[in-house]
Amino acid sequence: MILVGGVAELYQGDLDLGRHAVMRLSAMDLGEDVQVEELSYGGVAVTQRLQDLQPDALVLVACHPRGRVPGSIERREVGPVVLTPEELQIAVGDAVVGYVTVDLLVEVATALGAMPPKVVSFEVEPAVVEPLDELSPAALAALDQVVEAVRDEVAALRQPAADD
Repeated sequence: MILVGGVAELYQGDLDLGRHAVMRLSAMDLGEDVQVEELSYGGVAVTQRLQDLQPDALVLVACHPRGRVPGSIERREVGPVVLTPEELQIAVGDAVVGYVTVDLLVEVATALGAMPPKVVSFEVEPAVVEPLDELSPAALAALDQVVEAVRDEVAALRQPAADD
């Protein structure tokens, strides 16, 4: 099973892109073995959801500031991270109070043994990160592209199963 998850800071301008992506992806037929969910409800709760579902692959969609050109899209293969006990405590503390970012989700899921074998993220660089219920023009343009990129990624992840 493949889980496609949108990670968003709700109604915070472009940081809400993951929620918008989930709305679009949910309307598509990505296959019986693909589940699309919003994962914007905190790192610990998302980790528990991953433990329940035990997906073979996780595809994350988010908008996260990393210093790139606004509206640019980066595909990253995400692996487990190594945290010191102090870093783990900080990550879980942040996650318990409801913070959620791709990095925090990966940290907590790794620490609690819930990381799927294959994790890919598609991240858009935000142009606007303030309380707004609309995406910027740059994020809107990227949204169309990232939805297509996720669809292609899911198709590629499903391909080996079709050859069996």
